[in-house]
Amino acid sequence: MRLLLSIAFCAALLSSGAVFASPAPCNLATTAEVERILGGPAVSVPASEIGEETAPSCLWASAGRRVEVKLSIWSRDELAVLGIADAEGYFVKLKAEYAAQGPVNPLAGLGERAFEAGFAPMATLKANGAVVVLKAGRVIVLEFANVSARDARMFAARVVARS
Repeated sequence: MRLLLSIAFCAALLSSGAVFASPAPCNLATTAEVERILGGPAVSVPASEIGEETAPSCLWASAGRRVEVKLSIWSRDELAVLGIADAEGYFVKLKAEYAAQGPVNPLAGLGERAFEAGFAPMATLKANGAVVVLKAGRVIVLEFANVSARDARMFAARVVARS
């Protein structure tokens, strides 16, 4: 009887995703990586200023929020809230939305497919942009404020490798 209960418990854990859950978004970057991209230590941002999120997310910001990085991970459960069937569909939707605003450049070596958008350089060679990655049935969205495209790509590669 104990064996049957143990098997049932393990099956429940596996089917719930608890054993293979994705890491929390804030745990996908080291303190050193965050400080490097922000140009200093991260500061807390009040929840009232972050906005409501459907997907698990993390916001790292510098003092005065001059530089920001936001990471959101969209899996099947969050996509269902949006009425989107799967990660592929959401990836295509985001790509079309970003393309409507400006150039979208494919990125190789990140997940199954990836692109960057919005990194038209400002006078400081830093810009607001995004890196969007389709990986393992999830869409990973990294949004950057006042970050160079090169630094954003390197940060995204490290985060996506750990996701």
